[in-house]
Amino acid sequence: MRNLLKLAFFAVIGLISYNYYYGNETEKARSEKVIDGVKDVFGAVKDLAVAEKEKFDEGKYDKILDKIGNVFEDVKERSADISDDLRDRLTDLEDEKIELKERIKEKQKEGLWTEEEKEKTKEDFRDLIKKSKELFKEIEEKDGI
Repeated sequence: MRNLLKLAFFAVIGLISYNYYYGNETEKARSEKVIDGVKDVFGAVKDLAVAEKEKFDEGKYDKILDKIGNVFEDVKERSADISDDLRDRLTDLEDEKIELKERIKEKQKEGLWTEEEKEKTKEDFRDLIKKSKELFKEIEEKDGI
């Protein structure tokens, strides 16, 4: 299936290229329109990537981490009687949040935001949120917050 898709992709590219250089006026115009459309799409993708990078640099993720920290504090305040195990896990999640925030600030200062680092940070966010949801569900079930 993969090979079939690759073959179809290259066939389309070949047909557009052929029509662009050797086709009649109508075929050349269509090919040029397709090429312009592809350029527009890639330009929009580039603009989106630049905008996300700017949001990241402006602290978009700091706000999310702050909100997560506020939720942790709220759970602690509302549940003075949760078990020690759950309290320890909540503290561990808070530590993870702090480490993630420090790592983000450090990478922002150094300007070392590679695509690999961004993906790892996103994955760490997802992991932190998943663990938090699981813990909150457990706290709710056991201690009825």
